[in-house]
Amino acid sequence: MEGAQRALRIVSFLLLVQIVALVAGFLLMYRTQLAIVQRLDAIRQEMQTTNQHMSDLKMGLQRLIPGI
Repeated sequence: MEGAQRALRIVSFLLLVQIVALVAGFLLMYRTQLAIVQRLDAIRQEMQTTNQHMSDLKMGLQRLIPGI
């Protein structure tokens, strides 16, 4: 009987370790994906700003030099 309880404790400990590893892995993946999404959003905002500046520059040049 004592051997079965010991085996049960070992299995319970191994399951606990697996659950902790799974949660830690999930948190790392979530953090990584969040960082990627934030960086992509920053790049998108930079592209919008650049496109707006290029559009403003084009309009200014068209006013200065008609026919461009």
